[in-house]
Amino acid sequence: MAHMLYHRESAAPARRGLFMLALFAVMAFAGGAASAQTQGSPDLVISQVYTRGGEPGATFRNDYVEVFNRGNVAVNLMDYTLQVLVIAPAQPGFPGGLTPVNVRFTSSSGNVPLDPGKYVLYQFGSSGTGGAALPTPDSNNSTPVNLNLPPDAGRVALIKGIPTHAYAQYGCAPGIDAALADFVSYGSATCAEGGGVLPAPTVTTALLRFDDGCGDTDNNISDFGPLAPNPRNTSSPARLCNLAAPASTFQFEAAANTVAENSRFAEIFVTRTGDASGAASVQYATGDETASERSDYTTALDTLSFAPGETRKSFRVLITDDERDENDETLTLSLNYPTNGAGLGARHISRLTITDNNFLFPFNPIDDTDFFVTQHYADFLSRQPDVDGFLFWTGEIKGCGADAQCKEVKRVNVSAAFFLSIEFQETGFYAYRAYKAAFPDSSSRLRGFPLYRELWRDAQRIGRNIIVGQAGWEGQLATNKRTYALEFVQRPEFFIRYPQFLRPDQFVDNLNANAGNPLSQAERDQQVANLTASNNAAGRAAVLAAVIDDTDFKNAEFNRAFVLAEYFGYLRRNPFDAPDTTDFNGYDFWLGKLNQFNGNYIQAEMVKAFISSDEYRNRFAQ
Repeated sequence: MAHMLYHRESAAPARRGLFMLALFAVMAFAGGAASAQTQGSPDLVISQVYTRGGEPGATFRNDYVEVFNRGNVAVNLMDYTLQVLVIAPAQPGFPGGLTPVNVRFTSSSGNVPLDPGKYVLYQFGSSGTGGAALPTPDSNNSTPVNLNLPPDAGRVALIKGIPTHAYAQYGCAPGIDAALADFVSYGSATCAEGGGVLPAPTVTTALLRFDDGCGDTDNNISDFGPLAPNPRNTSSPARLCNLAAPASTFQFEAAANTVAENSRFAEIFVTRTGDASGAASVQYATGDETASERSDYTTALDTLSFAPGETRKSFRVLITDDERDENDETLTLSLNYPTNGAGLGARHISRLTITDNNFLFPFNPIDDTDFFVTQHYADFLSRQPDVDGFLFWTGEIKGCGADAQCKEVKRVNVSAAFFLSIEFQETGFYAYRAYKAAFPDSSSRLRGFPLYRELWRDAQRIGRNIIVGQAGWEGQLATNKRTYALEFVQRPEFFIRYPQFLRPDQFVDNLNANAGNPLSQAERDQQVANLTASNNAAGRAAVLAAVIDDTDFKNAEFNRAFVLAEYFGYLRRNPFDAPDTTDFNGYDFWLGKLNQFNGNYIQAEMVKAFISSDEYRNRFAQ
């Protein structure tokens, strides 16, 4: 097993620089797979979690996580990151507490293979002397992660590529982010794969995946049980699952892709082989390697839907032509969550290399009007500009001629127009309201907000094939919103918050209360009656949509969403990411200013401040 190296990196969005352990290396395309909706595909899963090591009466001295290759081909462990919550001790400037840690394999060869049926053992923890020593861990050799896993409420995530956010701490992505290969939570955690949270391990029990790791239905409750700890490493005998081959498989057409930095976008093709007689879909996602979603490309997360007979489709990754003199940079492309009996092929993880054009302008390109408008389409609408829109918005600014003051005012107004546009209001703001209506403030969902990656993924889904003003856009938007609401109410996090056993009146009242009671008594009674007549996922989705589109709720959330969109669109980060902290000081300052001026962003100087900030401008030039 390859040697592992550690160095400190950001511990969490709110705790930059503390306790994050990461192993950086060039990542090969060959590799493992994701969740268990497929049979016989490359498939790496979490197979054991033990959190009480070293305590009196403990079976083993250390906490551990075990990972298993249940598929039928070898995977490259360098294509994956294990992210866990650990208990970090207090130190000056940091109060301690739960924080995510990334653990990755590295090798000079670029490949750390794990054969079918083989296990990998990651050791954690340093306190306590109770219990026997673990088998030799594969993850750390002589350099263990000397931090304990939380015993009572924790999350463990297996991620394709390098994580772009703290899956194990904030938000809930099982089944909806193709970069997430597997996810296990326990105790009082507020998120779980499949919607059911497992009991916390004890000193004599671990969470073990059934059938020696082969069982996987994408539901933690169905797939795991509290059993006697049985840690296995790469020296343990192989347990071949002998899974049936899927009827069809999805994979990238090319093992690697290359695009020039000034090409504006990369077209990425996905193929479907085998029985293509029925409809099927697969999700895709981008993730950072040496390229950054802030300055080199635009995050792409969505679903490719294949109609019967379709065998080849594509998606685009928008490329930012910044003015940095840099080496060629790469990002991860992932496929996950195939449907209708389809599986994943060996090339379900690929890479995109952006070749630098090495031509430096003497100015920041964001000062160029064409670049400024084009980047706004990417940052707020996740698409290239349509010709009419591009000409209109560039014309607004260029009409100022040499008048610098006029140009400054127009740039602010054009910039704000992207948030205020019908397209963003019906996609990004719509998705924002879904989260705020459904979820309260909690340690894993701060203020009930969607994360940057969550909101942009959902906005891309709602905005699929939508350009306002083009023929048929209204009907397509209505269909997309219905589909989104139906999918949203079936997510694991929603199931945990609103269990299936709730009566129609309980469901409506709980949802309405969390949203701040925007429904009038008559509106509330009508929704209860509607749900009583159709108490299923579609009925729940209709109630959620009614709350999302309630005028009172929209007005109450407008300013909060405006400020959050400033962070997401301009800075491409959460308001609690560094240099900010979880106290939301920066966010609260701008919300206070916007409220002070009754939503007038010009008087509040909010948009002007963001587009002139060093953090925004440094995205495009050094």
